[in-house]
Amino acid sequence: MKNIKKLPPHGSALAERQKFLNLPFLVVVCVGQDSWNSAKRWNSRGDNCGLVLPSGENPERFTWPVTRCTCVIEWNAGPDSALIINLVRCLLLAGADLVVVWPRFVDYRSPIVAYDDTRQPGDRWVQCRETIRIYRNSIGGSRVSA
Repeated sequence: MKNIKKLPPHGSALAERQKFLNLPFLVVVCVGQDSWNSAKRWNSRGDNCGLVLPSGENPERFTWPVTRCTCVIEWNAGPDSALIINLVRCLLLAGADLVVVWPRFVDYRSPIVAYDDTRQPGDRWVQCRETIRIYRNSIGGSRVSA
């Protein structure tokens, strides 16, 4: 039996808009803690579309209707970076023009990197927190990495 992919929660409205080339300003994919309420807030804000990646779900199980869209992954506490990278790949392969990963759980006042003099020269600057990352769809997401 064929494995039929379904739309993500709140995805049917975006799929309808895609039929008429009526693209939203932003497509926000909410992931992690309070993602359902966050998607509802995004959907109530003018020309945006909020989608949800349900907790514990693999993004590859869904059909993402994001062709020619600018996407933001609103990453709240919960999922690990491997899941987020997989979601970025799925969105780029689905035709998103741009994907921004926005880790909401980060304190942006803290430094991104720290100097560790116990490491080898050239490897002493160590990333100590997540940061906002931007991925452009130039080659279908094949070069996406953490």
